[in-house]
Amino acid sequence: MQIIQFGNKLNNPIVLCLGYFGCMHIGHVELVRQAKNIAVTTNSQVALFTFSNNHLNILGKNQKQLYTFSERLDIYESLGVDCVLHAKFTQQFQQCTGEQFLRALSNYNVKGVICGFDYTCGSDHKDCNFVKDYFCGIPVKIVDAVCQDGRKVGTSLVRELLRECNVKGANDLLTDPFSLSGVVVKGRGVGKSLGFATANIQVDSDKFLPVGVFCGYANIHGVKYKCLVNIGAKPTYDIDLPTVEVHLIDFDGDLYGKNLKVYLTKFLRPIRKFESEEQLVRQLKVDKENCLND
Repeated sequence: MQIIQFGNKLNNPIVLCLGYFGCMHIGHVELVRQAKNIAVTTNSQVALFTFSNNHLNILGKNQKQLYTFSERLDIYESLGVDCVLHAKFTQQFQQCTGEQFLRALSNYNVKGVICGFDYTCGSDHKDCNFVKDYFCGIPVKIVDAVCQDGRKVGTSLVRELLRECNVKGANDLLTDPFSLSGVVVKGRGVGKSLGFATANIQVDSDKFLPVGVFCGYANIHGVKYKCLVNIGAKPTYDIDLPTVEVHLIDFDGDLYGKNLKVYLTKFLRPIRKFESEEQLVRQLKVDKENCLND
């Protein structure tokens, strides 16, 4: 997959998906699917436009990203996207009008455009119909809303479900279970002393995370390991600083300094303070059993 800074040269003809694509839900998948259809008939590559930074902060929304840029690139590639055009969202970029943005896109060899029914671009919020009129000489597909249980599928809904710790509900909308990744760093070693050794993952500070104890899995050297994932504070030890600790069931090895990607599959329970380590260990054994039976 090619990764091209917006404005840099790209020789290949492309069918372009427009949006932010902060996660890849089933609505986004429909955009990519339709782009692939046009790409086949026009001998083009499937391209996707996105921002490489968190544009929500520039817009004053102060929300963390569901997936970091590097995490998103892996997802895009897994879905068969051939090229990613990325720009850094700045205050200067924010002042660009919809027409100016589309004019810059038209410098590429665009053979088709796909966007959602609610897509807007530019400081003047030009809508999908404007996009269709601007690219009147090539196929432009506007994808209708994709709904599930009467609710419009979108990144905001995925975020809301994760905030509520409804991991299964969020995963039903995503191409793969919600994941997090980062380098494994040394922790306090308490988990190991309790018989539940953990890998402490240093997650990007701009990554949105649900809070609680979850069941999940990780693939290490081609082997899938179920795991318990604790995201949040450690009130039993009066530690308020949130961390991500992963107990990989039946794994024996050294992961320090390596990047670990963990998928969340089920919410087990909220984080709570235990009166003793013995109480904590009893609960961890129950958590492990629930995870193994999931």
